[in-house]
Amino acid sequence: MKILITESKYKDIIFRYFDKFGGEVDKDFISMFRHTSKEMVNFDLAYRCLIEWRGEEESKQLAKTLLLQNPHHINDFGSYDFFFEVTDISNWDLNDKEPNVVVKVKVNDLSGSLVLIETGEPKNLRDALNNEDYGWEVDDEVKWGVEDYFRLNITTKTGIKIIFSKIDYISKQ
Repeated sequence: MKILITESKYKDIIFRYFDKFGGEVDKDFISMFRHTSKEMVNFDLAYRCLIEWRGEEESKQLAKTLLLQNPHHINDFGSYDFFFEVTDISNWDLNDKEPNVVVKVKVNDLSGSLVLIETGEPKNLRDALNNEDYGWEVDDEVKWGVEDYFRLNITTKTGIKIIFSKIDYISKQ
């Protein structure tokens, strides 16, 4: 016998879960909705449900509050340790396909550091970014670190994906 569960049934189950345990969507949440090797609920559906459960305005306000808690600190992304700020929030788009907001990000390159994997040598973030051999790679990894931070600290709690086009670097003590 086959049992068909509709999206509305999933929403009901998800909303009851949020009511009982609070609104957060992470890997553990998604794994609870796995049946053998199939994902019955994916992150995008769960994020949309989270926004619907909280309400668009509350989701936006929570995202804004979390984004503006400057400075943000990354110290658990590989060997990177740096601070960044969200300097602008614009273009809220909470459509059904991919709810998101566009932000501008500034990283303080003077206070940042990393350890080069190849040599184990500690580097100032500013010096590493300016290196002509691997500076581009450091820039990419800083972007990935910020994206990961946003996903883990904001999207999982609000359902809203955070988008930024580039990182601006500032040098301040």
